[in-house]
Amino acid sequence: MRRAMFHLAFTTVVFAETSSPAVRVAQDSEGMHPLISVSEENDKFGIKGTDIYYTQGLRIGFQNDPNFYWALAQEINTPLNTDVDVPPEDDQPYSGVLYLTYGYGKVLERGGRRDCLFTLEGQVGVTGPASGAEMIQDKFHHAIGIGTPAGWGTQIPSEPVFNLNAEFKRKIIWDDSGRNLRDVIAHAQLQLGTIRTELVLGAQARWGLNLQDTWGQGTIRHSSVYNPNYHSDGVYPRTFSSYFFTDAQVEFVFKNYATDGTTFRESAHVIRTPVVGQFLIGASASIYRTSITYYMAVRTKDFETQAQMHYFGGFKGEISF
Repeated sequence: MRRAMFHLAFTTVVFAETSSPAVRVAQDSEGMHPLISVSEENDKFGIKGTDIYYTQGLRIGFQNDPNFYWALAQEINTPLNTDVDVPPEDDQPYSGVLYLTYGYGKVLERGGRRDCLFTLEGQVGVTGPASGAEMIQDKFHHAIGIGTPAGWGTQIPSEPVFNLNAEFKRKIIWDDSGRNLRDVIAHAQLQLGTIRTELVLGAQARWGLNLQDTWGQGTIRHSSVYNPNYHSDGVYPRTFSSYFFTDAQVEFVFKNYATDGTTFRESAHVIRTPVVGQFLIGASASIYRTSITYYMAVRTKDFETQAQMHYFGGFKGEISF
């Protein structure tokens, strides 16, 4: 009797699930087309060509659903002087973080207008030697034939980290011609956790073609990999889109592992700057299932004894198979 009841309940659940619209769409499509993105940031790509502070970032994103996505990211930070075994106490410590992101995104309907985007994501990872930052930087330096930093033995220790991030974007058409040649995207992000706790407010101005197909660009630390144009049948997007963009944001920072060090253990740290500004300029182009973006960034000081503003650049590639 129990076996029969279990079989009936299981059959009912399976029927309900396979009868839902989302499942029927997946079943009726020719097959799922995963969307892969790779973002690479490095201060060598910036206008100064330095090798200091936030010196390397890599993120690999994966989306196989119209709303849910994954990402794996690594960040590497070094002091101004990488030639000494023990950096000065007032210089940013060596640090790295490796974290996995799982998130949800959706374009919000407002009276028939699809001009708002919301994402919510959770992150878990680890800092210190367990992040692999030292190994990655040393191997990269060996590959390009330059010396390796001397002070990785002083990096912040390993400990687990976590974050919860929410972002909201509002797209504002700035073109009376009706051809979608210009727009402004206002964006706000709240990050809460031991990786970063901060409030970010900014806006991005864009000039180009078919801007309605895209939602702007951002850096690894302050944007998600979510693509609202993704569909399980691989439509992404059908039209050609190309634009230039500038982005300005201000960050109200309450916690940053790169300046504050670890949360639950003693580590090297510096006095964080509570308000940081960032400016981006770049270009992006996409057609059908591929997209490529390049940008350059300049940031004001992240900590009080920082010697200079910081410059870095980034590439982002995206393809749906």
